[in-house]
Formats: sequence, C-alpha cells, structure tokens
Amino acid sequence: MRRNEVLINIAKPNFSAVYSKANEILVKSDVIFTFPFSPIELVKEQSAIKCCTYKRAQKYGIDISAFGSESATIFEYGGRQIIFYDDSKPITHIKYSILHELGHPLNNHDFSVSDKEIYGRYEVETNYFAAQLLMPEQVLREFTNRGINITKEFLMRYFEVSETAAKKRIETLAKTTGEWRSRQEKEYDDIILYKFATFIDSICPPRKNYFDFEDEYDRQRERDSWF
Repeated sequence: MRRNEVLINIAKPNFSAVYSKANEILVKSDVIFTFPFSPIELVKEQSAIKCCTYKRAQKYGIDISAFGSESATIFEYGGRQIIFYDDSKPITHIKYSILHELGHPLNNHDFSVSDKEIYGRYEVETNYFAAQLLMPEQVLREFTNRGINITKEFLMRYFEVSETAAKKRIETLAKTTGEWRSRQEKEYDDIILYKFATFIDSICPPRKNYFDFEDEYDRQRERDSWF
C-alpha cells in the first residue's frame, strides 16, 4: 500500500468501530435504562475519569483559557484524566459535550498524535459515538417502523437533545440503511430493542399486526349473543 493510501485510511473515520462500541455500552450499561440518561453517571460507570465544571476549575486556579474549548475538553491533570465542561451552557449542550469527550478514551484515540487530519477524524468519530448513545439508531428505526415520523421536535422532546443534535441525527439516519450494516454492527440490535422496549412502548405501543384467534373467538361469541 502506498503512503498516500495509508494516510487516507488513517484520516477516514471508523464509523463501524465507534457504532459498535456505543452499542456495547447501550446494552451493558446499568446507567442507560431509558432516555434521557445522565452522562456524568455514565462517565463514572465506564471509566476512572472525573468530571469538573469550568467554574470549579477556576476556583482552584486552573487556567480554563488554555483548554481551547468553550464547551468541554478532556485533560490529564494531577495524574488523572478529567473532563472539564462549561455548566453555563444549556443542559442539552452539556450532555452531548461530555459524551463527546468520553468517546475519545473509550475509542482509544491517541492525542499524542499531532496530525490535524487524524484529530479531525477523532472529532467526527466522537460526535457519531455521542449521537448513538443519546439517540440509538435501532430505537429510532423501530419508531419509524411503528409509523412515527422522526422530526427534530420528536427527538428534542423524547430524548432531550439540542436542535442542532436532532437535525444532525436526522441527516445521518437519511444516509444510512440498517440492512447494509455488517453482522458485527447488528450484533446487539435485538438486545437494544428488548432493553428499551418499555421506553419505546410508552411513546408508541406496537401495532397489532397478527391474527389473534383468542380475540376473534371472543368477538364471535359476542356477535352470537346478539341473536
């Protein structure tokens, strides 16, 4: 493989890997049992990373201007990794930002690499990772199967995400098809739908698309009683 081809492969986001990682967390996490959920609790469950607000960081004399982010960032400070976040932002923004930062270590991103193209790939991957956790594709497609039109208003209401995140999620869904996914990517589909069945049913009960002989027998008995 030529050097240019290697660079292209390195810079290309590995959507399949981060999608599968998010699915694994959706299935195994005890924190995520419905939507919305607490990203800070998920950080505690999945890692030894601490979360700290910008305001608290300033209180302890940490220069937040060095973070280079107005939303959130992950830094090693005092021998441990910390996700610093701006708690003055809307809660929907905070949740997405924390999950975005958590996505870096959970997807083994190496920030010792200074290449801008690789950094750009990391950012795309963690955005995709955060979106899958907040608004799982399997759950959204099940809603579609039940006749719901996935709009930004729907996502904002039931998953408590920002308008920007909702719009981006809809754009991403339009570009992907579940049938095209690999066996590895589909590994947790049924488990995810089973785990979040209560949440799904609470919003849109399943359609009764089968012939129920017991119900038909009861209806026939009622009809016979009319005569």
